[in-house]
Amino acid sequence: MNTNSIFLIQFFWFLLVWATIAKLLVNPKIQRWEENDRIIVWILPQMFRVLGMGLLVQNLAPELPRSFALPTAIGDSLTAVLAFISVIALRKRWTSARALAIVCTIVGTLDLAIALPHSASIQAANYLTAQWYVPAAILPLMVVSHVMAMGILFRRRKS
Repeated sequence: MNTNSIFLIQFFWFLLVWATIAKLLVNPKIQRWEENDRIIVWILPQMFRVLGMGLLVQNLAPELPRSFALPTAIGDSLTAVLAFISVIALRKRWTSARALAIVCTIVGTLDLAIALPHSASIQAANYLTAQWYVPAAILPLMVVSHVMAMGILFRRRKS
């Protein structure tokens, strides 16, 4: 089996696992929480996206094209910083908290929407060594947490 096939199997397996954990375990437990606190649960994983900077480390992703590594590292890091600020804002109940969470979710989602097809086009899995686990196991969590956050952030509020 080739590298890309193994990567895709792992990616989709972890996507299924994270979605199952989110829908069957986490979401039911937090339904009675205040909305800001529920949003925090789904924004928190985005703070770990600084792991994307590992794409810039030569021995973690040897020969990975810089045209992919640099924008991905920047987008991931920006999302992580926005998530950090959003979590503080949501917890402190700042008036701008919801808007910050929306910006974090949109920026992070756009970054993924750009990086995923680009990674497929350059067959990024072939360049990963120690960095392999991040897109295989952690990236699916980022997708799930964005979707779950959007479910709260973009849902119509009851009057």
